[in-house]
Amino acid sequence: MKINNIEDIIRRRMAKRGIRPQDIDFFLAARRLMDGGEEIIDWEKIAPISKTFVPNFPDKGSGDYLGLKELGGQFLSQCAVLKLNGGRSTTMGGQVPKCMIEAKDGISFLDIVMRQIMAANDHYNVEIPLILMNSFFTDHVTEKIVGQTPLIIMNFIQNEYPRIREDNFMPLDTGGEMDWCPAGHGDFYTSFYGSGLVDSLLELGLRFVFVSNIDNLSAEISPVILGAMIAEHKDFLMEVTAKTPQDVKGGAPVFYNKQLSLLEIAQVPEKHRSEFKDIERFRHFNTNNLWIDLVSLKKIMDEGRMKLPIIQNRKTICDTEIIQIETAMGAALNCFDRPGLLNVPRSRFAPVKKISDLERLQSDHFYIDDHYRLRLKDQRA
Repeated sequence: MKINNIEDIIRRRMAKRGIRPQDIDFFLAARRLMDGGEEIIDWEKIAPISKTFVPNFPDKGSGDYLGLKELGGQFLSQCAVLKLNGGRSTTMGGQVPKCMIEAKDGISFLDIVMRQIMAANDHYNVEIPLILMNSFFTDHVTEKIVGQTPLIIMNFIQNEYPRIREDNFMPLDTGGEMDWCPAGHGDFYTSFYGSGLVDSLLELGLRFVFVSNIDNLSAEISPVILGAMIAEHKDFLMEVTAKTPQDVKGGAPVFYNKQLSLLEIAQVPEKHRSEFKDIERFRHFNTNNLWIDLVSLKKIMDEGRMKLPIIQNRKTICDTEIIQIETAMGAALNCFDRPGLLNVPRSRFAPVKKISDLERLQSDHFYIDDHYRLRLKDQRA
């Protein structure tokens, strides 16, 4: 079958799913590149980030901490919290939206996040809205709560892409939902911008958005980090933390061709992956907690400068080897004019990806404080 005919079939399928024309064009362009193999980075152009390059989160109670907290507090009313909420609970053996799973003390992930923001709004006397990036799988759950709580909640849907067969680059065709996959969290930018919410938030007087995963309950709104972003005049701030032997596969900030970038293990040539896993060389990893200036984001999207590297994620679905075309949200580091990093305590990164993570969260290692913030008991530190 000719390429144009194949692309016509894919275009019609994607349009039927409600995917925007510009996002269909992006997928088809990425699929064409697959014929040339994966996009492999030039390892000789990679330079690890030095320890001194990344500023540390200030010690609690210090002058720097109190100063940044005061500065960030002045801008909290211009901030929104955005949670990536498209996940199923498949890695934990379930088929329900992860946000609805009981996380702690009989409360779901989504309920805890909502209560965290409402508590922060009361404490700081602001009205921070919650924005949810849903998938087609989770959207029906959250639409029921929009307008039904004291919290302002907005939502939009991330794109989904056809899974591509590795043997012939044709879309998987089982006739069911297994033919489709989320577009990867790097799709956040095009979906968020395409939804019209960027313009709406700016019109409402909001300037900043804090983005994190719904299953990372430790990623709470922080006036200190917002203050650090404003003080250093950054338009994109990535929270990183120190790698341990358990984090060797995590995406690492690097200089690529002398430009601040994010390197994912899937992009690393096989012969250099042991180097990438060296936690003395690549000291930090991306927590996927990001702080973004909406004015800069709108300008980048308006000008078409959001160019993220394509990642080919290989899986076996229905006994067929397939490729999922994805992008990484943190890779936008090199798209912003004034990106920065902040080394945060490990306590801001406690995602729940496996049953063992959930069991640990529900154990007496952690407790929920009066502001619904997740805390590690001192004696368990």
